[in-house]
Amino acid sequence: MRDYEVLYIVRADVDDEKVQDAVKRVNTLIERSGGTAERTNLWGKRKLAYEVKHQKEGSFVLQDFQLEPERVPELEAALKITEEVMRHLIVRKPEKAAPTAAATPPAEVVLEPVTAESGQAAGQPHRPDREDREDS
Repeated sequence: MRDYEVLYIVRADVDDEKVQDAVKRVNTLIERSGGTAERTNLWGKRKLAYEVKHQKEGSFVLQDFQLEPERVPELEAALKITEEVMRHLIVRKPEKAAPTAAATPPAEVVLEPVTAESGQAAGQPHRPDREDREDS
């Protein structure tokens, strides 16, 4: 099973209790598809960037879940016909990286003091115009 997240927008004309019912319905859809719902984050009502189905606001919900990759289209089809959900987006989360071995420490570095003469030798440009201004 892979990790996914779905962000969906519930119609704004439904009250908070109905939003909770819509979240339960989506969790049931995930479980019926053979997945497991992990974490639900209710973002609340927000203004939409553009009008969707004659709605200017919507309740945003972010849901983390695990599901087999071949079952995702089935879940998307079920979300499309759910009346309360105006829009949805399912995204596969990146794989968790295995812990890597500690990198070897860098070789010992010796710092040498920088003098005015060695600064010019080290590639710093000589600026006679500044020195000329100071003399005059």
